[in-house]
Amino acid sequence: MKISRRTVLLEAASLSGAGFIASLVPPTANAGSPPDFTDPLTILRTHVKMVGSLGTGPVVSFMRLNIYADLGEGNFIPFFTMNNILVDYWEPKENNQHEMRKYEVGFYTQYDNQEPLEEFTNPITGKTTGIHHFRLGPVPRLYTTEGVFAMGYTPKLLPIEVIGDRVFLATQSIESRPDMINPNRMAYTNSFLTMSAPLADIANPDVLSAPVHLQLQNKNKWAPWMGMGDRSGGTVARGFGGKVGSLDALPEVVKAGARRFVPEILDTVKWKEFVFEDTEYLKTLEKER
Repeated sequence: MKISRRTVLLEAASLSGAGFIASLVPPTANAGSPPDFTDPLTILRTHVKMVGSLGTGPVVSFMRLNIYADLGEGNFIPFFTMNNILVDYWEPKENNQHEMRKYEVGFYTQYDNQEPLEEFTNPITGKTTGIHHFRLGPVPRLYTTEGVFAMGYTPKLLPIEVIGDRVFLATQSIESRPDMINPNRMAYTNSFLTMSAPLADIANPDVLSAPVHLQLQNKNKWAPWMGMGDRSGGTVARGFGGKVGSLDALPEVVKAGARRFVPEILDTVKWKEFVFEDTEYLKTLEKER
């Protein structure tokens, strides 16, 4: 899928002011020349190496997301957990650009365990609804020294930090746009991802895709299938995970759930049509009418 700058949004990558906490790097990590995390090209290559790959091919990541209801006051209320699988295809382009095509799915389980959910009994409304599992893709992105060009919300790169012998890179997406389900309302996205990888791997030019730890926090609107109506608030997710070698490297219980609920992620070659959670829900409503 070719990405045009006319069809995607440019989000500044905040390249100037990237931080390098040299005083926290142990002496062994300072051997030779450490990366210059104030250099735009070094920042770009570090970002791509951590989130994906400087080479060509797929990168598979897996996260567990605990999802809570936030009513605006009081404690969060546990809803369920999501097994989140991402398959990203990377390709280096000319002029130090890197193209990515993202496929992402998630199927829900009982809170903090692996028992899959086919229906959800909402602890707030007391009603039971069918589960609408998550699908998104293909989504194109282009990573450049000038910023990230993306379809939909765009992660903004925060300054790179080195703590101990690990590199930390955080992104944030704080955005709003008309709600696809109800265009008279606004949908808000507040998403924060933190990646960390060994400094030795980031500094090693032979490592094209660094092994990373991933942590995700986000606040979103109620998904329409949850039956929350006009209640204020939304869901909060707390996720953790990392890259895995391949889809085959996923835990057996996760692979079984993917085959059952979101099999598209297991054969992305056949996944051609763009799919998004809200558009899929609208199609479901149309079929029920």
